[in-house]
Amino acid sequence: MTDLGYDDYYLSMIKAKIYSQDIDCQVIDISHEIEKFNLAEAAFVLKSVMSSFPKGTIHIIGVSPGAVDEGRHLAFSYLNQYIISADNGFFSLIADHHPDMVVELNLKLETDDVNFPTRDLYAPAAALLARGITLEVIGNQITDHQRRAMLQPVIGDGYIKGSITYVDNYGNAISNISKELFSRIGKNRTFIIGFVQQGYDMNHIDIRYSDASEGDRLALFNSAGLLEIAINHGNASNLLGLEKGETLIISFDD
Repeated sequence: MTDLGYDDYYLSMIKAKIYSQDIDCQVIDISHEIEKFNLAEAAFVLKSVMSSFPKGTIHIIGVSPGAVDEGRHLAFSYLNQYIISADNGFFSLIADHHPDMVVELNLKLETDDVNFPTRDLYAPAAALLARGITLEVIGNQITDHQRRAMLQPVIGDGYIKGSITYVDNYGNAISNISKELFSRIGKNRTFIIGFVQQGYDMNHIDIRYSDASEGDRLALFNSAGLLEIAINHGNASNLLGLEKGETLIISFDD
């Protein structure tokens, strides 16, 4: 997963580096359209899909990695998978608990170029892990790493105040309000979902997009278990003003 996009040759260079390591592996693109340098968005995407991957999966995170010599570059063992990223706080944005192990990568580079760690450091490290090499061999074990705080919903007895954290290519606006949080605070009470556009409040959660008529708005809990605002065959983000960072409030009746 990177913020490199598909228009340039950089992504091809990373994949070429992986395949040149003479390993039998499958490279899966999670996303390369992460907003530039947006670690929170990258963390949201990985956290949404990570549980779907099998044990032993190696995730290369090429979002805001910096240069090789600008900071530490780490490999984490977490939930029977591996995550390789810069020491920029990314891991703390996806993790619900401590990693099983963290190492600072100490591989010798095959080039003098320090500006492309995703290709020159992360790809070789991933190849070694794919061969069964342990973390202790590719790095020095550490106990500290940078941490960031993911924006969390604000809750009270009668409300949840969240925000839009991701907008997909369909214009569906995905919030940081989980189904579990909604059930725990809501306690089966009636509710109103309000957001930036006045007059578009919602008081019903649908199960599927087709529950709403074409062109109508709806709210549902998506495959990641997060509250999503959508328009059936429409763009909710544009029509309802639900850009990333916009506030969404659920008010529950007493």
